[in-house]
Amino acid sequence: MPVYNGRDRVQGGVPLGGIGAGKFELLPNGLLNAFTFQNNWSHPVSGNGEYPGVLGFHFGVSVEFGRGKKLYKKSYLLQAAMIPGISTLKPVRYEGIFPKAKLYYKIPGLDAEVCLEAFSSWIPGDAKNSSLPTAFFKWHVHNRSGVPLKAGLIFIARNTSGEWCVGRQNKVHEDGRSLHLELLNHDPTSYDGRRGRLRFSFPKGAWKLSFIESWNAVTKNFSFTPKDIALPAWDEFVRNGKLSDRRSGAVASGENHELCGAVAASQPVPPKKKKKLLFTACWHFPHQAPWGHRYAHYFKDAAQVSRYASLNRKALESKVSRLHKHVFSLPFPRWFNDALLTGLSPFFASSWYTKDGRFSFYEAPEVCPLMGTLDVGFYGSIPLSYFFPELEYSSIRQFAKAQRPDGYIPHDLGRNRLDLPSDGTTFYFWKDLNPKFILMVYRDFLWSGRQDRLRSLYPHVRKALGWTLDADKDGDGLPDHEGADQTFDLWDLRGPHAYTSGIFLAALLACQRVASLLGDRKFFNQCRDAYLKGRTSFENKLWNGSYFGGTCSLSQLNGQWYADLLALGPIADLEKIRKAILYIRQMSGKHSRHGFVNSVLRDGRPDTSNPHAQNVWIGMNWAFLSLCVSRGFSLNHVLKDAYRVWDNIRNIQKSPWNQPDMVDAKTGRYLFGDFYYRNMAIWSIPIAYAMKNKKTALLLQKIRSLGASKP
Repeated sequence: MPVYNGRDRVQGGVPLGGIGAGKFELLPNGLLNAFTFQNNWSHPVSGNGEYPGVLGFHFGVSVEFGRGKKLYKKSYLLQAAMIPGISTLKPVRYEGIFPKAKLYYKIPGLDAEVCLEAFSSWIPGDAKNSSLPTAFFKWHVHNRSGVPLKAGLIFIARNTSGEWCVGRQNKVHEDGRSLHLELLNHDPTSYDGRRGRLRFSFPKGAWKLSFIESWNAVTKNFSFTPKDIALPAWDEFVRNGKLSDRRSGAVASGENHELCGAVAASQPVPPKKKKKLLFTACWHFPHQAPWGHRYAHYFKDAAQVSRYASLNRKALESKVSRLHKHVFSLPFPRWFNDALLTGLSPFFASSWYTKDGRFSFYEAPEVCPLMGTLDVGFYGSIPLSYFFPELEYSSIRQFAKAQRPDGYIPHDLGRNRLDLPSDGTTFYFWKDLNPKFILMVYRDFLWSGRQDRLRSLYPHVRKALGWTLDADKDGDGLPDHEGADQTFDLWDLRGPHAYTSGIFLAALLACQRVASLLGDRKFFNQCRDAYLKGRTSFENKLWNGSYFGGTCSLSQLNGQWYADLLALGPIADLEKIRKAILYIRQMSGKHSRHGFVNSVLRDGRPDTSNPHAQNVWIGMNWAFLSLCVSRGFSLNHVLKDAYRVWDNIRNIQKSPWNQPDMVDAKTGRYLFGDFYYRNMAIWSIPIAYAMKNKKTALLLQKIRSLGASKP
């Protein structure tokens, strides 16, 4: 798993939250950051250069112990970032493997360790429990010494509900089982999408709980920094090892109010023993007008979420553990299985799941907040279709409904919305969208077995193919490009190109399968004839003896990649396909230590005609390497190439959970995209290998069945 320490300059942390529910990140420096659970995916609540986390959220520990006749006491905020006047303790180790993170701390001068563990539920086949707006926490205090300890733990939280501080209030609720600190806002309207409730729940038991409900942490008007923050709960905790159970009931009625609250817990820890404290963070921010959240279909408020989470925690944690067990049992190196799980981060960081059941991924929530972007989803939706077919059907059905009258499939469903689809990011009609849509429809049927859904989408498939056939302007049987009219939207293409033409040929093979299955002989014959004509032109016009196309494009055989995943057969002569793959591996792989570049000129020089051609796209690398697997190339060699990409992500850029689309071929620097949708195509590699390896196939089936299995 990706492992760091408090000194590493890691960009981001494991996202904790739910599908369509938003998230926050637990960072390797011990801070919480990048809150998007307030319907603010494109504008996270985040720290800055001065303080790299959300100020006002803090974990802390206090230990008392005796040596001889002397009594010692040590208290620390558990974070690497400094707060003037307060002792802090850096984590010695951070383990992050989606959807779980662990932080380890060692108490100086004492053989004792504190571990903070957090996870959220991501369970294939179980959309309800995978969309819970919840993060589960567990503290461990391990006394390895020979003396008894009195341990104290504290959690401090800041109310960020609503865009404005006015109307915010903190409340402490107690029932027979738990103590709850709830942060809310009394805005009388529903216009503020950031208004809602965040509840932290601590079960009662062996730990003695105490609290301070609310105080204003601002000490200097118009300034809220680590130098100015007031943390009286921390001061009280350090003095007494507990808090004074104070309620205020205060509602912020003016500006320069940052309301914080705190809960502390204390318990003796005997020598050589370990004690644990559980708590949960649950939220309910339903005002994402007009869409809402799927969790609001099941829960009316944060209190209901909290009760459900408490009752089901054990079962959900068991399934997350089994997910990890199955993934790490796959017959790949551990680093690759790390990469598989880490690559799923967009499920929490970059998805919508509305109250009425509509689902969509962002292309990139901050940099390019387009919903569902289909040319990117052709790659990124692979684990969605494989593990959550219901959600994928929702996504592809929205594109079918948005199909233009002439058959054109739009590029996306809208910008931060689902009801205003656009034709593309350039002013052309894109030539790769319709064949990608066709292949995704057939893929979803093949992996779900739902023929009823295939029938419902069949008219859209026929219209989509008709539009692409009309895009052939010179009668050679291949669609003709007019400029930057495909996923490489900075790259002008003219006439037929291997990238789109190959995908088109694979789509024709899929249409033949669909027509045969549904008994449409006329459409079958049309697709067969179009395929034979297009394949002839593909080989005669684009094959140059070494590869397909004018330049050697990494993606020239992405149509064959999909055809292999769906067992459709070849789009061209198999020997030519093999030669092209060999040439790509030789030429595209030598221009960057961080992966394969997108394009190389005929003479072997890198193609610097545009930024897309000359740089490395992570998702395109995964697609090509999956093709290598399906075409029978050595798995060891494939993984060696894959490691170059992962090494840059994990060790050089130190940002494994938040990945871009494009990285600089020379430096590995991240260039475009955040939590990028396309990169989940990494899952096509084990799916391709499962077609050859029974152990892989069995383990993938176990992963897919987790939602239906018992804890």
